[in-house]
Amino acid sequence: GLQLPRALRVPQPHESTSMLALSSAASTFTVGAHKGLAAPRRVAARAAVAPSPVAKLQAGDKVKVKESVVVYHVPKSKGAAVDLNGMEGEVASRADDLNGTYISANLEIRVAFAVPDDPKGKTFIAHMKEDEVEAL
Repeated sequence: GLQLPRALRVPQPHESTSMLALSSAASTFTVGAHKGLAAPRRVAARAAVAPSPVAKLQAGDKVKVKESVVVYHVPKSKGAAVDLNGMEGEVASRADDLNGTYISANLEIRVAFAVPDDPKGKTFIAHMKEDEVEAL
């Protein structure tokens, strides 16, 4: 059942004072959780890690695909295979940078390409390796 904090409880004859201290310490969080009080936050210590030392391309750089890369998610292609070789785009972001922390990513660059034959200028994103594109 619901137990009151130690300051509000009266020891019962069958309880020792050490048992009262244990029960009140254990119930402090359960009482607070039911009343909507914030539980203490536990923040894991995370070492600040520098971004990738080998990153050559950054967000906003213009790039051109220099190898044959086939994707199937180009809008208006109805799931057909589209080769990105020779297409030009802009680096949207880096997938190996998570809020300033380097993380491993197989395809580390997110490139925004223009949808072919689209009068509105819509774009789509493709994840690429750095060695598949060249800076313009």
